[in-house]
Amino acid sequence: MNRQKRNEKIINIANAQEKRKERRSLQKSKRGVTPVRRKSRVFVYRKFYAAIILILLVTASVYTARIMALKTDEARVTAEFEAALDKKARLENELEYIDDPIYIEQQARTRLRMVKPGEVYYVLPERGDEAEDGGRSENETGGSE
Repeated sequence: MNRQKRNEKIINIANAQEKRKERRSLQKSKRGVTPVRRKSRVFVYRKFYAAIILILLVTASVYTARIMALKTDEARVTAEFEAALDKKARLENELEYIDDPIYIEQQARTRLRMVKPGEVYYVLPERGDEAEDGGRSENETGGSE
């Protein structure tokens, strides 16, 4: 029955709103927390934005490091490619002369140390051995005639 009486009451909305505002203002004044809450909210937002900026900076630096590593790899591979092209050109040039009798004779003399009949082959000491001989030159040793 008590509930029925409550529901039958006529409520003035304007008065109820005023009472509610008074209760809320009284609670706020008792707490005295309103300005601190706003400051703490601002502080939380600042922390949040700082964390986002920090994450973005770390991500950007990681990707920048990866890009730099890729650039150095690209430069190294390009240099290797250029060296391979030079070697290819040199070998193609050598291939043109490989059937030439003059080239064959020159290779036989230098690599295989072959001589024609009647020629004398002299073996001279290498540059490193000259220092051990006391600095004498080839002309002083009588090696070249």
